Amino acid sequence: MPPQLALIVFSFFVIIILFIEHRENREITKAVWIPAVWLLYTGSKQLGFWFNIKSTIEEGSAPDRFFLIALGILAILILQKRNFNWLSAFKQNYFIVIIISYMLMSTIWSRVPGISFRRWGREAIGFMIACLLISERHPINSFFSCFRKCIYISIPFSLMLIKYFPHYGIQYNAYSGELMWVGLASQKNGLALICSFSAVFLIWSLLKDLSNWKFLTAKLRFIIDLFILILGLYLMMGPKHTLTYSSTSLISLLTGLFAIITLKAITIKSLKINNRLIIVILIIIILFGTIMPFLGKIPIKQLPKLLGRDETLTNRTLIWNSLVIFAKKRILLGYGFGGFWTTSLREEIASSAHNGYLDTILNIGFVGLFIFILFLLFEANVNAIMIKTPWCNSIIFLSIIFMFLIHNIAESSLGYIGGFPSSLIVLSSFVKNSEDSKIES
Repeated sequence: MPPQLALIVFSFFVIIILFIEHRENREITKAVWIPAVWLLYTGSKQLGFWFNIKSTIEEGSAPDRFFLIALGILAILILQKRNFNWLSAFKQNYFIVIIISYMLMSTIWSRVPGISFRRWGREAIGFMIACLLISERHPINSFFSCFRKCIYISIPFSLMLIKYFPHYGIQYNAYSGELMWVGLASQKNGLALICSFSAVFLIWSLLKDLSNWKFLTAKLRFIIDLFILILGLYLMMGPKHTLTYSSTSLISLLTGLFAIITLKAITIKSLKINNRLIIVILIIIILFGTIMPFLGKIPIKQLPKLLGRDETLTNRTLIWNSLVIFAKKRILLGYGFGGFWTTSLREEIASSAHNGYLDTILNIGFVGLFIFILFLLFEANVNAIMIKTPWCNSIIFLSIIFMFLIHNIAESSLGYIGGFPSSLIVLSSFVKNSEDSKIES
């Protein structure tokens, strides 16, 4: 099939399934497209890439900057039109307010305060977009619709880029020459990450629909979800079609599925969810992920072999050893939000720390990491307490938190709001807090 024809066919397919998704959620306004587009953007290549605009980290990308500013302005205008209660949003999401405020404060001690402030602007825009989502009449349904829109676009178009536009959809490892599928994402693990989180959400949704099949009106959407799930798993296995193509994403996927199955089984037996035990498990995961880079090795020696990797976990331990030296110099406050990574440092060491806990320490120190951890533990505790039925929405929210913390042991997405899956965590937190507030009132 010629690439131009493939673009038409895939675009037509995506438009059709998006129309079907919209038809099943008529109570949701078109404004939900703003957080949906933002969520899609946080897991995709920057706009500058598509326009072939080359820029350094210090310069930033002008198209991306203007795009995000436009989304932020649109969100504010719609919120003002809806007479949005900003004070209530600040009170309900005070942890996010504290995090964003601390990020802003950290730009003071950044080595590049101007660049740090510009990067902080992306985080502030994320807050506005999350507020737009909770201004909907049905925030939870709006969140699911938002995430589903993102999935329906990212997975089919990623497949299209890989198969018909390889100069956009594939990359080659700079050292080994290995062929890597990236699709809409900026790198291999980014695509696998989107696929793993999408797969867990779709599996949860499919199982929920099956439990209510006799009364299910959205049977066509069920078929679409199943098809997109298969596509997502196919992309996640990469060009060699192996489960360990992206080991981190595989473990995250299995963690999410295990959490859903376990929590569902407990509620079916009419047992109470032990929220304290869940918090203890999460703290163990966090401690493991935080301490490991400072040890400079993998504590579980057999783990790399099980995942088909060498003892350095694809050079991760070497990267950690190089970065821990920097982290120890400013262990408490870090180098300021967005103030650590430079173009020269990325060329010298790596594109990221490949550990979200270490990356957060480098940017905003142990203080910032502690605030983020408190936020995640608070959200996990609230969701655990709210689980009463086998298909409670808090089950999927809590599973996503488990996946997120596991993923950050070997990849970096913690310490930011404007990057996937942190963006997903923030949106789910906002809608959950909004629903809880309505229940209390």
